[in-house]
Amino acid sequence: MKDINLNNFIIENSLDIPLDVSIGVVSVPTGLNYSDQIKKVKEQNQHANMKFTFSNPDYSGLVDKFDWANSALIFAYDYKNKVNTSNLTNIGYGQIARFAQQDFYLPLKKIINQFEDIFNELNIKHQTFIDNPKHYDRSFFEKSGMGWQGRSTMMLSPGIGPWQLLGTVYVETNFQSTDERTYSCGECNLCQISCPTGALDNEYKLDSNKCISYWLQSPEIIPYDMRESIGNRFYGCDECLISCPPGQSNKIKIKTKNEFQVNLEDLLETNDEVLLKNYYWFYIPKRNVDYLKRNAVIALTNNPNKSTFNFFLKLYTNSSDFLKTYILWGFWKLGKIFEISSLLDNEVNENLKLEYEKLKSMTS
Repeated sequence: MKDINLNNFIIENSLDIPLDVSIGVVSVPTGLNYSDQIKKVKEQNQHANMKFTFSNPDYSGLVDKFDWANSALIFAYDYKNKVNTSNLTNIGYGQIARFAQQDFYLPLKKIINQFEDIFNELNIKHQTFIDNPKHYDRSFFEKSGMGWQGRSTMMLSPGIGPWQLLGTVYVETNFQSTDERTYSCGECNLCQISCPTGALDNEYKLDSNKCISYWLQSPEIIPYDMRESIGNRFYGCDECLISCPPGQSNKIKIKTKNEFQVNLEDLLETNDEVLLKNYYWFYIPKRNVDYLKRNAVIALTNNPNKSTFNFFLKLYTNSSDFLKTYILWGFWKLGKIFEISSLLDNEVNENLKLEYEKLKSMTS
């Protein structure tokens, strides 16, 4: 049977593909397998205890997952022109990385759902993976001709760069494959140069232990030096995305109003349920809002206003022991560690007392 042309399939089924969505096709089986690659990163501890695809590399990295599948459709949603380009952040405010300013997966899911509806109507077997730990979402990207893996380790496309999200649909129908192409970053290493913590090594492998975005989503205690590097970032870091030439615009936009900066004091006083609703698309460990508040304490410490010290005094009394650990560091960073001894007089948590003594010893 002749392979089906995807464009004809789209027209025949009245599917409306937005201009910011690209679709590639790869015939399966491919013989590709990324399991060993994922395991190697894990063995070298460059994943920094991240779960996701590292939880079960034998399956997540397996490309030819289904015996019944004959094609894989790779969807890429370009959100480059949807993000706020301003870097301006007022004192007392924190910055949300551009990749997290909205739930950019929603448009991708919407178009893939349309395909799923058609497949269901036609009784065509399929399986979808979108931001799923069971599937390495870049598996088919280069083979489909949609782009290449950049030195930043992200998937890049001409004119889009890294500003795209991927989804995969395995399908039993034989679709005509799109042509594989050859791309590269050439001699460009701007992503490596721009990284605030040197998380990209000389071989352009990402060490998540040094990645700000990782730490702002991690349930572990953030090291002191990483707290310094976080600066005013409340969630995410995208210096490697911003610096990538294929993803840059030739139009310079300067905005005096940045709607994606966060009033950190207001956030720290916001109801937990409201915060979870306001940032439902963020990855928050265990959906515990204290991790978001931890980020806010660090960002406010690094970008304080005149009321920050007094605000922390009030916040400390009403916070969990977990959050108090970071507030103590905030007092130290603000140069006020010796002025809060009365706060510790009635402290029953020995670990907090030890943290306080440690911070005092770090003050010259």
